[in-house]
Formats: sequence, C-alpha cells, structure tokens
Amino acid sequence: MEHPLGQASGLQTAEVAVTIPASEKPEDHADDHAAPINLAWKDLTVTAKRANRPLLNGVTGKITSGFYSIMASPGVVDEGEGGPSGSGKTTLLNTLACRLDHGVGVAGEFKLNGNDYSNAELKKMSGYVMQDDLLNPHLTAEETLRYTAELRMPRTSTPEERAQRVQEVMGQVGLSHVRDVIVGSPMKKGISGGERKRLCVAMELLTKPALLFLDEPTSGLDSVTALSLCRLLRRLASSKTCTVVCTIHQDFFSHDTAKIFALFDQLLLLNRGNIVYQGPAQGALDFFDRSGFPCPAYENPADHFLDVIMPNANDSVESLVEKDRQLSRFYSPPNVEHLLENPKPLVLPRDVTPWHVQFRVLLRRSLKETWRKRSTTYVLMLQTVIIAVLIGTVFLRIGTDQKSTVRRQPVLFFTVINQGMFGALIVINSFPSERMLSLRERAAGTYHCSAYFLAKVTAETISQLPAPILFSCVVYFLVGLQPVASKFFIYMALMVLCSTAATSLALAVSAIARTTDMAVTILPMALEICRLFGGFFLSPANLPKYFSWLDALSYVKYTYVGISLNELHGLELHCTPSQLNSAGKCPITSGEQTIKSLGLDYIGIADCVGILIAYIVICRVIAYLGVRYLKH
Repeated sequence: MEHPLGQASGLQTAEVAVTIPASEKPEDHADDHAAPINLAWKDLTVTAKRANRPLLNGVTGKITSGFYSIMASPGVVDEGEGGPSGSGKTTLLNTLACRLDHGVGVAGEFKLNGNDYSNAELKKMSGYVMQDDLLNPHLTAEETLRYTAELRMPRTSTPEERAQRVQEVMGQVGLSHVRDVIVGSPMKKGISGGERKRLCVAMELLTKPALLFLDEPTSGLDSVTALSLCRLLRRLASSKTCTVVCTIHQDFFSHDTAKIFALFDQLLLLNRGNIVYQGPAQGALDFFDRSGFPCPAYENPADHFLDVIMPNANDSVESLVEKDRQLSRFYSPPNVEHLLENPKPLVLPRDVTPWHVQFRVLLRRSLKETWRKRSTTYVLMLQTVIIAVLIGTVFLRIGTDQKSTVRRQPVLFFTVINQGMFGALIVINSFPSERMLSLRERAAGTYHCSAYFLAKVTAETISQLPAPILFSCVVYFLVGLQPVASKFFIYMALMVLCSTAATSLALAVSAIARTTDMAVTILPMALEICRLFGGFFLSPANLPKYFSWLDALSYVKYTYVGISLNELHGLELHCTPSQLNSAGKCPITSGEQTIKSLGLDYIGIADCVGILIAYIVICRVIAYLGVRYLKH
C-alpha cells in the first residue's frame, strides 16, 4: 500500500527520500569515531518504587545508527511520581542514558557495544540535550560554547583547536549570525527559542559524541523551527559519526509535520510501557496496514499511529485489549542476542579536565556574569552610600562626653545589622536560580561541583567587598569614632567579615532550602535570631545560660563585640559641669568601664575575628554540601 501523504512528503515504504540543501549536507568526519555504536536492551523493566507502578514492561530493542525517534501515547502516570507521562518514552531514553532518578528500580539487561556501561563511561562518548533549555542568560552564544569547549574538550586540545571547533559547530548548527547575542531570559531579550535549542545541541557536539540523546527537542517550537532543528539532527545522523535518539511529544504532531516524520530513519512506538513497533519509520505504515489499522489518505502517519494506540472516550476495556492483541500479533521484538553477547571495545575519547583548569574557567565565567549584572552592584554601592550618610548624620559627631555613652553602642550595633542584612539579601537567590543549570552541566561531566562552588562564591565575594569598605569609610568619620588609623582598619576588617558572614549564612540557607521562595521564608528568621542574640539587646553580662547556645551561633554578636572592644579600648570620656554627679565626679571616664559593665571583656578582638572566619568557613561548607547532594 502506498500512502498519498507519504508520496507527497517523500515517505516511501523502503526508505526516506529527503532533499537536503547543499549547504546542509553532512560534513565528512569519517575518522572521528572508528566503530559504530550499538546499544541493545533485553527484557528491560523499570518501576517507580514509590508508586509501585511499572513504567517499562520487559521491553527488548536496539539502537545502531541513524536518526531514531521514540514516540508514545499519553499515559496516566504523573511526572512527579518518578516517571514521564506514563507512556515510557522518556523513561526508556533516561534508562539508556543512565539518567534515571534514585526512586526508580531497573531490571533487565542493556549494553553498549556488548559491554556493561556506567554513566561515567557513557558521558565521555555521548551527549544529552534536556527538554528545558537551561543556559546561562548573561553569556553570548559564542561565549557559552567557548567556556563549554574549555571545560569538556580533551585537555590535550590547544586553545586554537578549541576556538576552531567552536566556529565549526556554530556553522554546523547555524548560529554564526547570533554569535555575539546574549542567550537572554524572560526579563531580557536574547536569542530565539529555536536558536536556544540549537545552542544546546551545539554544546553537546563540541566533543564529537558518538551518541546523542535528546528529550523532546521540538517541545515549545513552532513547526517551521522544529523542522529546521530536525533537519540538523538528520544531517548529524547521516554523517555516520553520530547516532541521534530523540523522544517526540505526542501533542507536537497536531501540526502539519509530515516532513519531520519523513526525516526519521527508525521509529520506536510505545504504548503504556510496551513497545508496539520498532523498525524503519516508513515501514510503520505497512505494519499498521497489516495489523488492521490502515492510515487514511492524506492523514499525517504520525497522527494516525498515535490515534490507534491512544485510548479515547469511545474505547472500552475489551476494545483496548483487542487492539493491543492485534498489534502485538504482527510485532516481534528484534533479535539482540548477537549485540549483547559479542562485546566490542568502547572508545572513550574524552579525558577529564583538571580541577584547577575547571576552577579558572568557571571563575572567569562567573566574573563575566557578575560584570554583565553590574547594574545590581551599582545599585548596591549607591544604597550603601545613602545608608552610610543617613547613619552618619543621625549620629553625627557623637563626641566623648557623657551623652555619647548612650549613643555609641546603638550606632555600633546598627552598623553591624545594616551590613549583615544587605549582604544576605544580595545572594539569597544565588544557588536556587542556577540549581538546574548546575545539575545539567554536572550531569554532562562538565566540571566538579567543588570547582563550580568555589569559583562562584569567589566571584560573588569579590563583587561584594567594595560595599562594606565604602560603608566603613563614610560612617566611621561622620560618627566620629576614635581617629586612630589602626582602629579604623580593624573596624573596616570587622565590617567586611560581618558582611561575608551574613552572605555565607544566606548561601547555606539558599543551598539547603533549594528554592528562592523557601529561602526568603527561612532567612529572615535566621537573621532575627542573630540580631536578638547579637550582644546589644542581651549583653553578655545579662544573657541567660539557657540561651548561650543561640548566642554562640550569632555572627552579629562577634562583630558587635569586636567593634565595641576596638572602639572602647583607650577611649577617654569627659563631663560638662552639668554632667557631674552629686559627688562632683564624672560617672564614666573611660571605655573600659563600659566594657566591664556590659561584660564584653570575656573575649578579645582577635578571638572575634577568628570565630567569624570559622563561621564563614562552616556556613560555606554547609552550602557546598547542599549544592553537592541536594539535586531536586
């Protein structure tokens, strides 16, 4: 039987006839990979443990070379239950790509070139393009590829080879015209949706993968853009150097996309966790015809296939069972024994980039990202100056008389609170906003989590250092604290440590909370506790013993005590005639009297500095553990 739409679209019963423009013909990379990839699986069963529901039911199949499409009918399993929409297509893709969640059980056999393989081995010779376009919005298309090349290409590659490869890939996927355009975000316009998807593909092509997985690459794209992307994937598969495997969402075929279907070499059609058909895409027309479900004239074959296996309101349980029986009667799984039992050596072309190189590249990337967001830094600096001037003028020249004794401690405490609050609010969204991007890059083996974390916090710390320094320069002299150089620099150092400690606390909260909404809910409570037990409302001399543990966790207390000791040591106070007591003496003549009355002498300035440094380190270790191990 010859289908009219197939004839018009280039669908033949024997092979796909696709006209590819000369400018889009595959390049000759015959030497990139000596051996083709054979991926085979037998009796593969995947179960969502929490729901105790099978997602794949003992399926058997293989992937050799070409452009593979995995299509499926919709199912009933919710995405949050540990599986895809219930059809099994994403589950199959993620199983073969070693990217299943921990809450999923796998049984059966699947091998690569006849060998058992792990995620660590697979990602050295394959690429994976996620459904969501997770990219750094502040980098241009070329910068995104350049940093990826430095992190993922073999360490033996020279800078010239990396630059050449970036240009080759940009030309291959058609991104040369937007090389200097930023990726962008919903808040800032950048490249288009189709170009974002091409950029994601380009990032994986940099290492010349032998196997490329794509999860619903056409989702969110119009039919014209999707056709352009699929032509790109077809060219890659036709080059004989890369096997392309992608899932296609069922809703996508509501468009007039027969041309896209014509591009597929092989089709895997799943229905509720079972493979209904596997073989040449064009052979599916004959298969459904023989099964008793011929495709009507002028209907998109992909639409017809899904209509047949997709349950609808008119289908009874008996009709569904009969339909499945009819299809299974004409389908037999491929023979994969020879692929499973004859191992061939795996070629692992990619070695790991050294940690110190990863750190340097990620630090440069983070600094560039920070520079692109410099408007935030400018606003912070302006805000710092305004607040510093306000504090300095409210407590202008407090002097050294008896009135200054009731104003000195409040202004010192307020400067600590101010620096801590601003420092914390700046970074509260640092890790939640990049969590998914970081997980994608780490899953691809781009870098170690420790290199990413250290580079990011280093770049953010550098960008935040000017604020407390500027604040100290303005406030210290407007308030009229002791005009001694050593005391000024100690005060500045403690302000820097205070800001960094608050930032570290916010990083720990944001890394553990995982989402911005949760982080902004938890952080105010943590800051309020630090403020309440900061040594001003409850001085060390009056602190109840049962609150001592909360007092020890407050970075505010150590900063406040440190700058108080710095200011009060050596401070000489005098009285006006009206301030003398009944005995004709000055009540307070030195700062040491205030230190003893408040109980601030239980610790020294050096101890405060050391504890703040330890506080910063501990909070950042907690933040790192959150980023490293919390993946959802």
